[in-house]
Amino acid sequence: MVIRHSEATPRRDFFSDYLADEQATTHAWRSGWFHTGDTVRQEPDGTLHFVDRKKNIIRRSGENIAAAEVEAVLQAHHLVKQVAVLAVPDDVREEEVFACIVLHDSVPETASTAEQMFDHCFAELAYFKAPGWIQFVRSRPTTGTQKIQKHQIFPPGIDPRTSPDVFDLRTRKKRDRSTSRQ
Repeated sequence: MVIRHSEATPRRDFFSDYLADEQATTHAWRSGWFHTGDTVRQEPDGTLHFVDRKKNIIRRSGENIAAAEVEAVLQAHHLVKQVAVLAVPDDVREEEVFACIVLHDSVPETASTAEQMFDHCFAELAYFKAPGWIQFVRSRPTTGTQKIQKHQIFPPGIDPRTSPDVFDLRTRKKRDRSTSRQ
């Protein structure tokens, strides 16, 4: 979503700049428009609906997947305590869905449990939205207000797909009109 006051005075009634970050200000204000970083959809009557932050959108084979949607489905599973979903690179499909899941105590972190998580998503979401990769983690990094800090889940320069405890479920992501929502 991009917004402005008007063509003549695009920044009127907006903030002047990001504090001590001229580069961020320049990036946000391009061609006379403020780029919010939000993805929205518009109804025929003009009503806007927030989808997600653009950085939380996973782009897989031309499809936009809201990480928050996949997180909500996983969070609803009775074995899941916490979850964070993010994009990882994919050589064939641009990006793939990667789920970091904190399980409730005493739930085994096994391939069978990963398959349960996948099956749950596959039944509730369009097939392409199910996680291609699942990793069980002990906790998620959060702020003082419990907002997930996804950029701190993996150290810089580390490819989470190469971890020995990651489950690769990409081969299970096939369209099957009889069992998955489209």
